[in-house]
Amino acid sequence: MKTKVLVTAGGTGSAWQIADTLRKYYDDRIELFITDTNPSELVASATLADRFITVPPVKSEGYASYMYNLLKANGIDAVIPIIPWEQAYFAEDLKQFHELGIKSTAPLVRTSRTLNHKIRLYEYCKACSIPTIPVIQMDEVEDDVTYFIKEKNGFGSMGARRIKGSDIKRIDSSLLDRIVVQEDCTGKGSRADALEEVTAECFYDGIDCSIAIRERLEAKSGVCTKARFLKIPEVEKVIKRFTELLPFPPVFNIQFVHRGDEWLVMDVNLRLAAGTGLSAAAGFDTVRALLAWILGEQIDPSWLTVDESVKTVLRVYKEVTVR
Repeated sequence: MKTKVLVTAGGTGSAWQIADTLRKYYDDRIELFITDTNPSELVASATLADRFITVPPVKSEGYASYMYNLLKANGIDAVIPIIPWEQAYFAEDLKQFHELGIKSTAPLVRTSRTLNHKIRLYEYCKACSIPTIPVIQMDEVEDDVTYFIKEKNGFGSMGARRIKGSDIKRIDSSLLDRIVVQEDCTGKGSRADALEEVTAECFYDGIDCSIAIRERLEAKSGVCTKARFLKIPEVEKVIKRFTELLPFPPVFNIQFVHRGDEWLVMDVNLRLAAGTGLSAAAGFDTVRALLAWILGEQIDPSWLTVDESVKTVLRVYKEVTVR
């Protein structure tokens, strides 16, 4: 009998990567369920699913109960929640979900509460002596200085932008409570001469953490489209420190920016990176390893090894026809 795996947020690039990888390597062992708020004709990964289900938005009333009933009704064995807002409902240390006896790739509640919130992440890094981007208090904002703002509970590029201090002061007070103001650590130096921003993609089996570090040479809508792969011992050391301090899920990614001689933590994402396909193309296939982990199968170290002959990986788009 096949293992039934449910993937949420089917319209994301991560869901497509999971579905595509599953069809290549695990088609005979996994039955794939995909959910999304859109109908199937608007979700590319639905074309690769064994079953697609349109579900209510994660912030709608009764979402958790609806999803738990769906999981039970379909005999789901494992769930891969993509969106941080929904991960809390599928955490294995959450009593209601734990009682279902279903495997999940979501972070534990205590980990997500600490790291998914931008202010708490900053405070945690400071308390643990982990280099991170400075957070600016509103009374410290200067009119002529450029800052970087984003939503405290956002993800991806949600609400993120560079902005002058004078413009921050014009933001409605009700909206200010939702954002965090950071020192602008982007755009230092030139792409030709200096590293600026990297994403470290990680596969963690609870003991060892495999890491692929890719420089974001270009990004569109917050997603990396051109990448170069690097070895940065300082970044790997910080990731090891994180996994010693908190329980981490099997897949996660951490974004860093380079300032002076330091690599500063910019974001911790307790999920697959949107650009995970770039790393897979270079030999570091976190999705293949994740699906083997769900099945309880042996993970080949070669799946998590970047091919050193790869100069760059470039993302292009694929057309999907739905009938």
